[in-house]
Amino acid sequence: MVNIRNLFTREAIIRYLTELPVLETPVMDTIFSVRPQQPLPLIGADLIQSVAKAMPLARRGGRSITIAGSAASTGFYEPFPIRPDIGVTGADLNNLKVLMGDQASLSAWAQAKTDILRRTVRATTEALCCVAITGKIQWPVQLEGGGFETYEVDFGPIQTFAPAKKWDADGAKLKDVFLCLRGMHKKLKEKGYGGRVEVWAGETAYNALFSLAEGFQSTAQFRVEISDQGITVGGYLVKPRDEQYYNPQTKAMVPVVGEKACKMIALDAGHQMPYCAIDDLDGNLQPLPFFVKPVRTDNPSGYQLVAEAKPFPIPSVNGICDATVTS
Repeated sequence: MVNIRNLFTREAIIRYLTELPVLETPVMDTIFSVRPQQPLPLIGADLIQSVAKAMPLARRGGRSITIAGSAASTGFYEPFPIRPDIGVTGADLNNLKVLMGDQASLSAWAQAKTDILRRTVRATTEALCCVAITGKIQWPVQLEGGGFETYEVDFGPIQTFAPAKKWDADGAKLKDVFLCLRGMHKKLKEKGYGGRVEVWAGETAYNALFSLAEGFQSTAQFRVEISDQGITVGGYLVKPRDEQYYNPQTKAMVPVVGEKACKMIALDAGHQMPYCAIDDLDGNLQPLPFFVKPVRTDNPSGYQLVAEAKPFPIPSVNGICDATVTS
């Protein structure tokens, strides 16, 4: 009989993941690129609420100064796991017997199964990151009976800005777009962020900007450029962000950025996504970004390949600003 456990050791999974193509997840890769490993299954509220700001100096020989907000809360948040599985039936195992002795083919089969699981985990993680940049995670949790409840974490309100003139209004000019972007940037700077920013526009908003930028002649004082990366307006690169993520409860596709919205995110605001310790003894209760193990089942006879990860995207809400820029 094929020893399926030997195909899903820690070393084998690392090899499969190394050989598989990189998955593109723009929100996770751009905003939540800092991913520390959290050895506990909980996240302290102080980590979420802490904001790094300049502080006064201490006198030589004087006492240290407590960082504002660092001792205000002793609460914890409990991240929930992503835990998909796929079945391997007894019939599948019988079919694998013809590959006995062909280790390369067995590894290719196991790698294909691993790829399905890692794509599912990655897509779910990306969806959580997309939801998190609204300032609140609300995501369905499937119950044993097949129903759903909602997992919710409120990080607080993000910044908002109301443009003086919308980008699709009569008489709107690129100057109005620039003033909007500058106003959003000022909101972030007032909170101590904004050294590096990402600017994303929803589909309708980006189309309105394109209409204004098309045919515009840049000057030495004001540069407008359309490229495959986006549209640069006075030094701000506005990127089209028309990707969508899937909500498994409503079965609807949800835009990452609202069609009429523009979102500016400060990359220096401290956004992060810790991986918390998984609740699995075979995974040594460690904070693994991705874990797979075969679990024997009897009805029907076979195995379940169970994957697990426990990412927890934490946005810095003061480093995110939204504006509704089209009607």
